[in-house]
Amino acid sequence: MGLTVNDLTDIIAGFLFDDKKPAALYQKKTVKSLGKRVFLSDYDLRKMLAPGEKNLKVPTNAIISPLSLDWIDFNGIKVVYKD
Repeated sequence: MGLTVNDLTDIIAGFLFDDKKPAALYQKKTVKSLGKRVFLSDYDLRKMLAPGEKNLKVPTNAIISPLSLDWIDFNGIKVVYKD
């Protein structure tokens, strides 16, 4: 016979409530801070792009609006993230 649903439940519950878990499971992961984030609207991106240019340089931590993403896709513009 194989494992039943109750067997699996016992195994999972035993793991979740076991006090002898490895310490690595409790360690917090550190995430690199991106600093202040910049929101770029459609208007902002149009001002940043020179006429005829197809590469748009934006900060790495920029938030690009959904309308701007549609405009970028429609016009075939490549977004280049800079530090």
